[in-house]
Amino acid sequence: MEGQTPQNGTAIKEVRDDHVVPSPVRLLPPPGRLDNHEMYIVQFPKDQIYRVPPRENALIVERHRNPLKEQKVRSCCCSTRLLLTLCLILITIIAIVGITLAVLYFIFNPMGPTFSINDVMANTIGKSKTPQYEISLGVKNPNNRLGLDYENNDNVVTLLSEGIKVATGKFPALEQGHDASSKVMLELTGTNVPLPKVMDMSMNDVKTNKPVSLSLNMKLGLRVVTAGIKAWVMKSDVAQLHAVVLSFSKP
Repeated sequence: MEGQTPQNGTAIKEVRDDHVVPSPVRLLPPPGRLDNHEMYIVQFPKDQIYRVPPRENALIVERHRNPLKEQKVRSCCCSTRLLLTLCLILITIIAIVGITLAVLYFIFNPMGPTFSINDVMANTIGKSKTPQYEISLGVKNPNNRLGLDYENNDNVVTLLSEGIKVATGKFPALEQGHDASSKVMLELTGTNVPLPKVMDMSMNDVKTNKPVSLSLNMKLGLRVVTAGIKAWVMKSDVAQLHAVVLSFSKP
């Protein structure tokens, strides 16, 4: 025997196998609302009601409470990973370049240039003026497959006589191809120190039978050039490049 819901909204009971089963209760629509759909209250057993929410819900709520903190943690992790990646790339590039240059160095075996003094000229116009010296040099690049680039910034030239520094200057900028020879003019300025007696007499046209002994010291910064690319830097210290001058040339 089945019961039906009456029109006035009251609930009736069904009797099935000597058990009374409550029927869904039909609710009346709220005031001002048309009764287009039927509304029912569904009842669940007590043992199926969760009184403690799942743990996942708590994590979701925590994320919504602290969104900025989570973003900061993520940004810090990304920044650290990016920095480590860039460092590894940079170290790899440096290692590759270093190994390549080392291999090229042992293959080509670069050598420093050779020099020879061709002429020495002194200008002593006026007693009060500082003497000026011009020295003509021959420069030879002995490398068969490497060029040399002489950097003017690191080059220092010193002229000595009997151990006394009489003049200083710079080696001019110069680029040489492989197995090339060049002529270079050095322009040196006197240091205003008293000159050795023999040198002073020779510069002032006093006849003397003693030759003037000169030494030229040069500290040069060279860059090796291969296939148009400037590679590693070489330091060439030319110490005690000797010359014996019987008389100084005049300009």
